[in-house]
Amino acid sequence: MFKTLKTLFRATTAPQEQPSQTSPGLPIGISSEMLEGLRLDGRVNIKLIGLRAHQDALFSWDDDAYHHIAAVGHVDLGQGAHLVRFYLDNDTWLQANIEHGQVLEYKLFDFYRVAHLSDAEFDSMINGEDKKPDSIGAHTVTLAATSEEARTCTYQRVWGNSDSLWSPPVVFEEQVMTTESVMTRYVTHHVMLYERTIEDSERMEYLLLSAENDGEGGYMLVQNVGVDIASVDIDAI
Repeated sequence: MFKTLKTLFRATTAPQEQPSQTSPGLPIGISSEMLEGLRLDGRVNIKLIGLRAHQDALFSWDDDAYHHIAAVGHVDLGQGAHLVRFYLDNDTWLQANIEHGQVLEYKLFDFYRVAHLSDAEFDSMINGEDKKPDSIGAHTVTLAATSEEARTCTYQRVWGNSDSLWSPPVVFEEQVMTTESVMTRYVTHHVMLYERTIEDSERMEYLLLSAENDGEGGYMLVQNVGVDIASVDIDAI
């Protein structure tokens, strides 16, 4: 479906050895040890000190505390590729891209803006023929800052045909396990990835647009803003 994750999510970390045990909420054959110790109900501290110097970034991270991992999500992309997401108690989430038992990269995302949708609004967003500017799949998307500072940032679409003004979003199903329930939840995502270069830096900033159906009558559009992080930035306990 994605061809390879190395193309769509650029690898930033070295391959790691695959252990034999599996942790709760993780795919079979993938353990907490190969994911820097990340696990459901664990805690993690993420060091992104260098990001604070870039005022152009919409994504911000200035919290040195350890955060509780309240949920773990798993997306099976097929052909040995997986996304594993660790949802933290400060409304951020850490995603590991895994291919054939090797961690290719980590990205840290913030739930930047969430809009709840009606059934009709959701259907129009993913199936409607009249594609509006800045909609999921558009060639470029402009995002306004949530802070009081009046500024916007424009992101370029990563997936799809680069010559097309619109490309259909990628659809995948995420299995989510939380610390509050032993039952697995299923969320359907219609997603498109965008990126831009943070001014005066070599760091990329990402915008992941996701129209989500939680399978229980809830629909929403989530604007996730994120950055790449290295394995050495992660301190999990």
